[in-house]
Amino acid sequence: MSTTNPRVLISYFFDKETIPLGASCAAGFRELGWDVYCFNSQAESPVDRYFLKWVNKLIRLFGLRSVDISRHTPWGNHNYRQLQLEKAVAAFRPNLLLVIRGNSFDAEVIQRLKSRYSIRHTVGWWVKDPRATNEMLEDSRIYDHYFCIHHFGYGERDNIHYLPALGVDRALYRPLSQEKNYRHEVVFVGGWSPRRQEAMEKLLDLPVEIYGPGWLKRRNRFNPQLREKVKASRIWGEDLIALYNETKIVLNISSWDPGLTGLNLRVFDVPATGAFLLTDHSEELAQHFELGRELETFSSPDELREKILYYLSHDQEREKLAHASYQKVLGFESYTDKMRNLLMRLET
Repeated sequence: MSTTNPRVLISYFFDKETIPLGASCAAGFRELGWDVYCFNSQAESPVDRYFLKWVNKLIRLFGLRSVDISRHTPWGNHNYRQLQLEKAVAAFRPNLLLVIRGNSFDAEVIQRLKSRYSIRHTVGWWVKDPRATNEMLEDSRIYDHYFCIHHFGYGERDNIHYLPALGVDRALYRPLSQEKNYRHEVVFVGGWSPRRQEAMEKLLDLPVEIYGPGWLKRRNRFNPQLREKVKASRIWGEDLIALYNETKIVLNISSWDPGLTGLNLRVFDVPATGAFLLTDHSEELAQHFELGRELETFSSPDELREKILYYLSHDQEREKLAHASYQKVLGFESYTDKMRNLLMRLET
């Protein structure tokens, strides 16, 4: 590690089988000449994983769903992660602490880290769904600067500023060859949500494949048609890139109502591989693509079904749109650009 470069500690999910946003941001900072420490905020306490988690499950069987015996012990995941974060900060001495939300930390912990280790900026970045609760507002008060990927749930007086997570990680999301070799008709990659369930129930007779967690739990126990669609509970890294490259139609169904604003990462990631993306309509998409010519959308489960059938039988139109969206994302900002933008906003 250089003693002259500025240093940033990024807290997010850092694992081979998780969202690569943190790794993309870390690569962007390194391109800008920063030393980077990647703190995995999903680190688990061995005591919690092998003992306290099972005690909590047993308690919930007796109806005490609000009880969490691990929360106020040093062995629970939350306090364990906070202890590990302080150890990392003490060793690395960052100038900037960037907490991508992600998992949370207590206000007194962030304040203590800032004062004890002379951190110049503490930054929170909410990359989760819009929520009607005060969770995000309360979280924003912990940090010097706070950003959010949508416009919902805060106003001008709050310490929250709009910063979408969208960027192009060209080292990861890319075409694997010039020739298309399709092995899949239609795929959806993402975890279960009520909104996604509603859409998928309209597609059970179509050649759709599902990759993601939560689809095989109790809610679909007696839904054999949908269960047959689930091919894996997770897919990441090069396997995911290969899947996109080998699929005629990749679906994006937001877990939240896109009318609340906020775009998930698939709207850039999928076109960057050269694949055809069919995504739910959002007014924000028009800020990036010419809809209908550079990207195709749907506004209801019925329209989704109609467009899947149409584009499966109109290869030339589908390939033309896929090429147009790929060409468009080539000009979008990289995560180096995004981190440069973030740093500039910290100084204003």
